[in-house]
Amino acid sequence: MKETTSSIIRKAAQRVRTRDYLWANAIAAGILLVIGVSGFVKAWWLPVLAWCCFAAALLVRFRVSASRAWAEPVEQVFDTEIGAQKAEIEALKLAHGIVEAMPEPLFILDVHGFIENANPAAREFVTSNELEHRHFTSVLRAPIVYDAVNEVVDGKATRVVDFTITGSVDRYCKAFVTPLGEASRPDRVLVYLRDLTRERRIEKMRVDFIASASHELRTPLASVLGFIETLKGHAKSDPEAQEKFLGIMQAQAERMQRLVSDLMSLSKIELHEHVRPRDTVDLCEATNELIESVKPITEQSNTSIEFFCDCGPVVNIVADRDQILQAVQNLIDNATKYAASGDRTDTSRVEVRVGVGEAPGHPSKDACRIGDTLPQLVGRQDGNLDAFGYVQVRDYGAGIPRHNLPRLTERFYRVNVEQSRRTGGTGLGLAIVKHIMNRHGGGLSIESAEGEGTSFTCYFPMAESQAQAAE
Repeated sequence: MKETTSSIIRKAAQRVRTRDYLWANAIAAGILLVIGVSGFVKAWWLPVLAWCCFAAALLVRFRVSASRAWAEPVEQVFDTEIGAQKAEIEALKLAHGIVEAMPEPLFILDVHGFIENANPAAREFVTSNELEHRHFTSVLRAPIVYDAVNEVVDGKATRVVDFTITGSVDRYCKAFVTPLGEASRPDRVLVYLRDLTRERRIEKMRVDFIASASHELRTPLASVLGFIETLKGHAKSDPEAQEKFLGIMQAQAERMQRLVSDLMSLSKIELHEHVRPRDTVDLCEATNELIESVKPITEQSNTSIEFFCDCGPVVNIVADRDQILQAVQNLIDNATKYAASGDRTDTSRVEVRVGVGEAPGHPSKDACRIGDTLPQLVGRQDGNLDAFGYVQVRDYGAGIPRHNLPRLTERFYRVNVEQSRRTGGTGLGLAIVKHIMNRHGGGLSIESAEGEGTSFTCYFPMAESQAQAAE
């Protein structure tokens, strides 16, 4: 049975009093023995009687004085200290809970720059769970922030610095570096980060949207206004011209509608491009579902889609399902438009493949490639080949000239402007795919050979459970 604190203190006091009682009796016996041996007292029994009386008096005192009375002062001191420690512990728990719940990254460093504590937001910010006892410079590649840490350690006041983390998606941040403890000689340093990427992206999105819309909408708007003036003029009483011009105006209005829709979609993706998705999506199932939904449209263009799942029925990736479907649909739409543009007899065929690891390469030895290969992605993220799933869309059309490949993912870039407008393209489809891949931490690879078609491959990080099983 577990003893209480009070009983432990009383037993300790009892042992101390017993030891003191025995020592007092021993000292008294020694003094009386010396007196008896020295001959000052003739009767030997008198020292013995005096010692017995002394021992009896001490025993009565020992028994009458309760051990609790001896322990009470100690208990009071102990309870006071324990109460103060409990209050301090509760305050520390509250502070720790607040730090853990903060949505912004927070690091606590020692004076040498090693991380003592980091909250969950900090671990998510640097995409690592093992942060304690690591040096700050190995976690956050921002020299200006570490310079501010050194200045604070040297006794300077709180520092506020702006910095940018470069990568596939740039992140704009502000760091607040402040001392903990005595300001002149701090024991620790607190680094608090604010991610300003969303605010910066909103500003950039507004500027880009206005610039893109004003540039791309100018031509169809001028066309519509011109036809309106014509209909109000000499074609006012010409039914045949009216029907023709109204059809052109409707096509231009639909083009503007598609353009605005794609611009809004691209702006939304860019706004959240720095925030990684967390849901688990079965890439094989989602792709198959999408292919089934677009079959009526592809059949109208005499294009057949063949679907292959190279590694079994389930390929789980960490992704945003809606954006994955949007990216794959853009690639299928693009392949469908250009599948029948070549001279081969099988140019109306589109292949869609889903698998794990490295996707099949273009069969032509003359094929040119741009974008990320799987080994490059693995090298950047310290993973392995089986930690990525892929979806590949390949057409057998005319292919893309080599000099056009590097610009395919630029906004409004078209290899064939007339064909793009004729098929309803806005020039934003591949730009949307690229930004979706950036958000997912994956990569986009494009391979093409003139006269032998083009293949687009998207790589996505696998869900942790399936990636471990594959490994």
